[in-house]
Amino acid sequence: MHALIARAGDIVTREELMRDVWHASFWTSSKTIDVHLGWVRRKLGDDSRRPHLISTIRGKGLRFETE
Repeated sequence: MHALIARAGDIVTREELMRDVWHASFWTSSKTIDVHLGWVRRKLGDDSRRPHLISTIRGKGLRFETE
C-alpha cells in the first residue's frame, strides 16, 4: 500500500512492486501481488470492478488514484 501511495497517480508495475516491497530481484508470480491486492481492496472497501482507490491498468500495472 505504501509503495502505491508514495507514487499516487503514477502507474507502478508489478515488477517494481516485487522489487520494492518484497525485495525480490527475480520474478516469481503475479499471483502474489493479486492475492495481497485483493486483501487490501477488501479492507478498504474498494470494488475491483469499479475501483475508486486502486486501479489496475491492463498491461501496465497499478495506480493509486488521487481523485
